[in-house]
Amino acid sequence: MKQLQRWFSRRGALPLTCYLAAVVCWLVLGAFHWGSDALAKQAGKMYESEIPVTDWQLAGLEDSGSTAETALLTTTDGDPQMILEDVSDRVVRTVSYTVEFDGDAREMCLYYTTRVGEDYSQDRRVFPESLGDGQYLYTLPRTTIVALRLDPCSPDENKTVGLTFTPGTITLNAPETLPAVWQYFVPSWYQAFCLVLYPALAAAALSWLRAVWAKIPSRRRG
Repeated sequence: MKQLQRWFSRRGALPLTCYLAAVVCWLVLGAFHWGSDALAKQAGKMYESEIPVTDWQLAGLEDSGSTAETALLTTTDGDPQMILEDVSDRVVRTVSYTVEFDGDAREMCLYYTTRVGEDYSQDRRVFPESLGDGQYLYTLPRTTIVALRLDPCSPDENKTVGLTFTPGTITLNAPETLPAVWQYFVPSWYQAFCLVLYPALAAAALSWLRAVWAKIPSRRRG
C-alpha cells in the first residue's frame, strides 16, 4: 500500500498509469481476437467461401445474361438488394468482390443481422473500402452474423445501373482480406485517437476525485 502511495505521489504517475493500463487492455484484446479467429479457423467455422452472385436472393435486380465467369445484373428499382439468408453456420469477417458499374453507383453498403428474424437496420451496416480496379472490401464487426444484405448501388430516380461482377462470385473471408497476426495489435486511426483521449480523461477524472477525497475530513470518511 505504501509503495502505491509513493508511486501515485510522483508527478505524472496517474496519467502514466492510465496509459499503461490502456496499452495492456489493448494488447489483451488483440490477443483475444487473434485467438478467437484462430480457434474459429481450426474448428472449420471461419473459411473462404466464393458464392456465385446468382445464388444470392435478388431484389430490385435482374439477371442480364450471366455466364460461368461473369455475372451481369441490371437494377429494376431504386433499392436493389442481394440477400444471403443464413450464414449462421460460419464466422464471417469480410465480404469482397470485383464489380464495374455502367452508371453512378452512389451509396453502397452491407447490412447484417445478429439474430434470426431480426430486421435490417442502419445501425447494423458497413460501408466498403475501395481497393482499386473495381475491388471492394467490407469488414464486418466482431459479432454473431446471421444474415447478410448487400445493397450494391443506389440508382438515381428513373435510371438504371448495370453491374458486371468479374468473376461472378462474392467472396466471404478471402485470405488476403483477413488480418495478419501483427494487425490484431495495430489500432486504426480512430482506435489510436481513443487510446490517446480516454486514458487522459480517466486520469483527469481520477485526479479530481482524489482532490475531492483529500478535502473530506477523516472523521466523515469513517
